[in-house]
Amino acid sequence: MILDIAWPIALLCVLMVFLGAVVQGTLGIGLGMIASPMLALADRDFIPAAVLIAVIPLSFGVALRERAEIDKRGAGLALLGRIPGVIVGAAAVAWMGPRFLAVLVGVSVLLAVAASLANVRFHPSDRAIFTAGLASGFTGTTTGVGGPPMALTYQHSDPAVMRSTISAFFTVGSIMSIAALIVSGALGTRQWQLAGLILPGVIVGFLVSQRYAHILRDDRARVAILAICAASAIALLVEEFT
Repeated sequence: MILDIAWPIALLCVLMVFLGAVVQGTLGIGLGMIASPMLALADRDFIPAAVLIAVIPLSFGVALRERAEIDKRGAGLALLGRIPGVIVGAAAVAWMGPRFLAVLVGVSVLLAVAASLANVRFHPSDRAIFTAGLASGFTGTTTGVGGPPMALTYQHSDPAVMRSTISAFFTVGSIMSIAALIVSGALGTRQWQLAGLILPGVIVGFLVSQRYAHILRDDRARVAILAICAASAIALLVEEFT
C-alpha cells in the first residue's frame, strides 16, 4: 500500500498523470482531463487539491520555456476573471460532498471532450477571455479540470501563444485556487502527500513533452486522447451510480 492506495493503482495513477503531463506540455491543457477521473476513482482526496498542486511546476515549466509567446494582456484578463470563479469554487468544495465532486469531475470531462470534438470557433475577445477565466476558476477549483474554457477561447490562435498563455494562467491561477482551498479548509496533509505521489509523473511527462511534442499533434493521437478521457470519465460515473 502507498498512502492507503494499493500499489498497482498508485502506479496507474502516476502513469495517467505522466500521460496528462505529456499532453499538457505539448498542447497547453490535458492533465486534468486525462488524469482526474482515474485519480477520483483511486482516492477522492486527489480531487481537486492534489491535481492543482501537481500542475503548478508543469505549467510554470511550459510558461518559462515559451515565455516570449505569452499573451500578457489575455492572461491578465483571464486571471481577473478567475478570482470570482475561485471564490465560488472553493465555497462549493467546502459545501459539496466527495461523491458530488466525483460526479462533477466525470461530467466536466465529458463536456470538455464534447466541446473538443465540436470544434466550436470562439474569438478571443476581452469578454470571452474574462468569461473563460471565470469558468476555468470554478471548474479548476472544484474538479482540477480548468483547461477547456481557456483552450476553447484560444484554440484558433497560434499554438505557441495558446500553450504559453494558458500555462502562465494556470501557474498563477492554481496558486490562487490552492490558497482559497486552504482558507476553506479543503486542503490538508493528505492532499499534499497525494500531490507528492503523482509529482514524479508530472516532471517526467514535462521532460518527455519537449522531445515528442510533434507526435501529439497528429489527429489520430488527438482522437485516442479524447477516447481515454471519455472512457475514464464514464468509468467514474458508472462507479458513482452503481
